[in-house]
Amino acid sequence: MTENLLQKLEEKMMLILSEVEELRRDVLCLTQENTELKLDREKYLTEKMYNERKLQDLLSLFDAVKSMESTVMTARDVAA
Repeated sequence: MTENLLQKLEEKMMLILSEVEELRRDVLCLTQENTELKLDREKYLTEKMYNERKLQDLLSLFDAVKSMESTVMTARDVAA
């Protein structure tokens, strides 16, 4: 009887060890995926900041052109 109980205990331990190993692999995969997502997020935020700066530069350029156009129109009206 004792031998039978020991065998059942050993089987359960092997099953538990197998489950633990599977969980360990899952954790490794999730850790890697998490790292990749963090890198993707950082890349996205960097690109977003770059695009925001470019947009601000374009708006400033647009305002400068508009201001020059207004100045030329005013000078043209004064000359006429």
